[in-house]
Amino acid sequence: MKLLFIFFLLFTIALTDGIPLGPTPVMPTESSNITVISALSMPYPEEIAVDPTQTFYLTGTANGYVYKVMLDTNEITTLLTPKDFNPEHFELWTDEEVAAYCTGAQNETYILEPICGRVLGIKFYTNAKKVYIVNSYFGIWEYKFKNHGRSRFNNIFEQTGVFLNDVYRIREKLYYTNSHTTVQRYSVINVVLDPNPVGQGSFNVFDMNTQEHTTLIDGLFFANGITLSSDKRFFYISETDAARVVKYEIATGETSYLVEDLPVLTDNIYLEKSEACEIREDSNERCDNDGTLLVPGYYRVEGLDEVLRNFSAMAEFLTQDFYTVVVPTFSSWIEPVGTICEVDEATGEILKVIFSNDFKFLLAASAHKLSDNEYITGSVFYPMVFRFQVNE
Repeated sequence: MKLLFIFFLLFTIALTDGIPLGPTPVMPTESSNITVISALSMPYPEEIAVDPTQTFYLTGTANGYVYKVMLDTNEITTLLTPKDFNPEHFELWTDEEVAAYCTGAQNETYILEPICGRVLGIKFYTNAKKVYIVNSYFGIWEYKFKNHGRSRFNNIFEQTGVFLNDVYRIREKLYYTNSHTTVQRYSVINVVLDPNPVGQGSFNVFDMNTQEHTTLIDGLFFANGITLSSDKRFFYISETDAARVVKYEIATGETSYLVEDLPVLTDNIYLEKSEACEIREDSNERCDNDGTLLVPGYYRVEGLDEVLRNFSAMAEFLTQDFYTVVVPTFSSWIEPVGTICEVDEATGEILKVIFSNDFKFLLAASAHKLSDNEYITGSVFYPMVFRFQVNE
């Protein structure tokens, strides 16, 4: 089925000479009715991973750190530093020296990421006793919380020269995305705007018993966030450049789409299970796929859509001066407004679109729903974590 999916992608590309995107959606003109509950300064937070008890959340930031934040008080604790991920480089450095080096303004241009690292995916496992963390440059790590004594932190595997992104553990297997197989995250523009007609992203699994890696889907256009379906039979994979969510059946390897042609270039995704599913899980019964998928991302604009639809135009655009033309133009495409889409897991229907022209916090890289109308979100384009309420 994996080969059939690749042939389908190649056939689509042959017809369009680019990524198959529908008409560019109209930019919202009015904001959703939003009340900000709290705004916490953070150096460009990526995935917001809320623990199962909704007591605290973890996030990785642009300076290579991982922070733990209490939801009730906003108290911030440093959980991991660049010294933990790259001990050889920082062995003789003090904590103050590492902070000064990795938190400088120059790191906002990705220059220091290969040294300081960048944590993207974070997923809890076994009721928050373990956390799996993706450092895009230094591999996938396991952090084990302990009630007494020192917590344990160790590297599961390392891959170099690639763009690791997100992770999800099921039993002794780690499922993960590779946004690009040859370009690292500090060249993210070249990942989004890759004129190769075959996508360079992949969805993979690592067997922790055999230490073997297997590619389950390749040919993805910027593979990004992943989450498990309510019934635990499928994975949902965010395909950023194609503005869609791929659906992968674990038992058969069959691949389809949960939702296509979203109004956003998708980033991390999060599944909010239904109340009925939570009750069934408590009694060890199988859930129905009746949850709601949160899909945050960057609202599509005509300029970027036009380039993504045409690989020749993409290649031509990249021949222009990188710093005076490519970077500012790309930034203007990404930054106008961010969005969170709520998608019906059963049908793929978009149930709600949350956006704001007033606040940049919805340049959303990640989003988590705390209650019916309360959300928390982080953005790689704005140095804040926002907690807010949508007033119906």
